[in-house]
Amino acid sequence: MLKALRRRFVLISMALVFLIMTTVLLAGIIFTRIQFTRNYKDAIARELEVDIKRLPRIYFLPVPGKPQQPPNITFSAIEREEGIWELMTPWIQIDEDTLQTLCQRAQSTDLSDGFFRDLGIAYGREGSRIAFVNLQNEYAQLSSTQWTWAAVYVGALVLFYLLSMLLSNLALKPVKTAWQQQQRFISDASHELKTPLTVILANLDILGSEQGDSQWLSAAKAEGLTMKKLIENLLFLAKSDEGREPLEHEELNLSNLVNEVALAFEAPAYEKNLTLFSNVLPNQKIQGNTDLLRQLLSILLDNAIKYTPEGGDIQVSLEKKSDQLILTVHNSKTYISPEHLEHLFDRFYRMDEARNKSEGGYGLGLSIAAEIARQHRAVLKASSHPQEGTDFILTIPGNGR
Repeated sequence: MLKALRRRFVLISMALVFLIMTTVLLAGIIFTRIQFTRNYKDAIARELEVDIKRLPRIYFLPVPGKPQQPPNITFSAIEREEGIWELMTPWIQIDEDTLQTLCQRAQSTDLSDGFFRDLGIAYGREGSRIAFVNLQNEYAQLSSTQWTWAAVYVGALVLFYLLSMLLSNLALKPVKTAWQQQQRFISDASHELKTPLTVILANLDILGSEQGDSQWLSAAKAEGLTMKKLIENLLFLAKSDEGREPLEHEELNLSNLVNEVALAFEAPAYEKNLTLFSNVLPNQKIQGNTDLLRQLLSILLDNAIKYTPEGGDIQVSLEKKSDQLILTVHNSKTYISPEHLEHLFDRFYRMDEARNKSEGGYGLGLSIAAEIARQHRAVLKASSHPQEGTDFILTIPGNGR
């Protein structure tokens, strides 16, 4: 549980950080690109407004002591004849073939302005005149800046992830301590209760053999056995939480095990006027623990018999899909509402309808079944429909891994 809680803590914090940082990064990229586009469109508009013939000659003279360079990075061309373009900007030196290629490429587009990413040159058309802006340096700088932002973004996410892991350990330390104390208490208390309870049950058996069975002895023995089962369940869950005992796997025939358990429950089903069907794919072998899987199947079938009304049907099926085995226990005439369904595998959870039933347990059976499934790398789920009934579905890897 603590691992799941820690993962949830890290996941929530990283989701918030990811959302905020991604929003900021995208906003920055969009803003710079909008600004970049606005700048080259303004430069194109100024170039298209310039009347080259009316510019004073001093405008083109170099400034003494400074390197000769164009007064700006824009130039334009005009179509003198169809498909023939003439450079209008006298301070720009450009190859004739390059000029013709640029003009033809700009003219072939449907847009009146745009940007050639592969060349780093923007263009704008107005009548028979096309203006260009050389933005190779600016575009390279923009790309470099965005890659830098991306690197900072990834680095920040990694840093926040490490910080989240560290903070999760600190934040969950009191919870971990309380959880360990609780589990230790359950385990120790169960061990301490188990011994005197065993003595009590043994004395009840001796008393019954000497004086004969009575109503009070039978009731005391029944309650003692119920308490013994509860203690065993608590011990199983405590050991599972602590992970003290590794699960021993062996090759077993799951088909034979399902048939065996289903056969054992035919008599209880018959006593309650229920029909128990089996549809088991034969000879399906997995790696697992026979005793624990038998306990899981018994829990599912016991629940199905307890909560299926008289005259209902219970169907046990085992089928193979791809590399997985699907075990389904279906009971008709039983509906579990969604608000109960999502808590069905919680410990000590019991539906209100079950509290008034004498055969109702302590709400640990399905929790134990889910834990056994987890220990086999399997998944136990439940679904319920008012017209169809309730299904408990165990999906387990066919290879047992």
